[in-house]
Amino acid sequence: MTTLLDTSSDLPVVPAATLPAEAAPYPVEGAIDVVDAVESAGHESIFNPRYLAITIGFISSVLLTAFEAMAVGAAMPVAVAQLHGMPFYSLAFSGYLTTSLFGMVLAGQRSDRRGPRLPFLGGIVAFGIGLVTAGTATTMAQLVAGRAIQGFGGGMTIVALYVLVGRTFAEHLRGKAFSAMAACWVLPAAVGPVVAGVLTEDLSWRWIFLGVAVLIVIPLFLLAKPLRDLPRPEQAERSPEETVRLRRIRIAAGLTALGAGVLELGSQEINLIGLVLAPVALVLLVPSVPKLLPPGTLRARRGLPTVILMRGLMAGYYFGIEAFIPLMLEQHRGMSVTVAGLSLATATVGWAASSWAINKPFLTRRLSRPAMVRLGITICAVSLLGNVLAVDTSTPLWTVAAAMLFASLGSGMAFPVIALLTLEYSEPHEQGANSASLQVADGITSTTTIALAGGVYHALGKGSTASGGVFVLIFALFISIALLAWGLAPRVRK
Repeated sequence: MTTLLDTSSDLPVVPAATLPAEAAPYPVEGAIDVVDAVESAGHESIFNPRYLAITIGFISSVLLTAFEAMAVGAAMPVAVAQLHGMPFYSLAFSGYLTTSLFGMVLAGQRSDRRGPRLPFLGGIVAFGIGLVTAGTATTMAQLVAGRAIQGFGGGMTIVALYVLVGRTFAEHLRGKAFSAMAACWVLPAAVGPVVAGVLTEDLSWRWIFLGVAVLIVIPLFLLAKPLRDLPRPEQAERSPEETVRLRRIRIAAGLTALGAGVLELGSQEINLIGLVLAPVALVLLVPSVPKLLPPGTLRARRGLPTVILMRGLMAGYYFGIEAFIPLMLEQHRGMSVTVAGLSLATATVGWAASSWAINKPFLTRRLSRPAMVRLGITICAVSLLGNVLAVDTSTPLWTVAAAMLFASLGSGMAFPVIALLTLEYSEPHEQGANSASLQVADGITSTTTIALAGGVYHALGKGSTASGGVFVLIFALFISIALLAWGLAPRVRK
């Protein structure tokens, strides 16, 4: 887990695109039950020879993406300063989000019609090209271009991996496959910023990009044959109406990506430019976003539409808290950057613990998947109150760590179950589109929420150290979103 804030200047930049785009977030949050995998010798598991290449392949792919995502935040201030591009700092993050949303939609369409092979291979190669472009940047424009290419490739790759899991693993193994993906975020979250700091100080920030680029040959090698051997989905001849519909979806994806980037830019500072960009973003987003989601999503229709909506709402408040807790501790309570970052460290423990629990009989025998979603949201919503209390300077700092522990426990329980429900409620030919919708909901809601919070910060903080009341308002926004998710949670059941 990492801060989204540039602490290198007096005026923090809140790049709304950072976390949702690359962690989207946490592709499926949790941690793999390694003990079960070892104890299940003789039983079917994702590490059996039948699945081994696929498992190691997607683990290595997500692990590389996760490390780059966690490390880039620490290196970006130095990189941008060296390239004399501080006025365009946020473009290095919003560029990733903008293109990743478009890549997600394209990958979903292609995966449903032809399988996930081309979206994955094309996505991982594009991700590598973006890494090399960014790592060799001599101008800010080249760095932003590299990040944009990365985003396009990363968006395609994560959707293709979702479809790969859905089409290769038996249903009773998908939960562990998703947990394995999510485990790849625990170690990078803990050591990524530290490694990035060492590389940046002792070598160069460029190696954070170039080092990962060299290693993408691992998932390429491991997954090329399994992807080639996947049978193509049976598809009827595409009708002219279907062709038009898919073209409209791609156009909507482009407008959504552009709108998200404009919204992120407009939230950086309350001035004339920001006031102009905000309505432009709304004009782009309002008509285009619904076209990328299952019908009824924004009305919380029971079943899959609410599952997709729930993912977006949870991403909005959880990633929002992760973005603003360090800022509150640094600016309002005077903590160091290190202490503020450590306040989020307990989140890795929470993800691991809750994901271990959701695969255990003591929980699965007592709670259905929809019930797990609501329990996770309940735990997370209650924990957010601890962050409000921490604004009071007399509150001990362990309150923040405890609040983040329980927030991650709740989110780590609900997120992987939401991913499983998405596949459960999808026909095989819909897995790509619905997986893309899940990621789009994650990215758009996170961006919008953090942009709104950033607007509150810049408007009421007036460009200087914000008062405790400003942070209370921001945290109240996140709590209101959590309460909305809690109220809608029963509708994830068909």
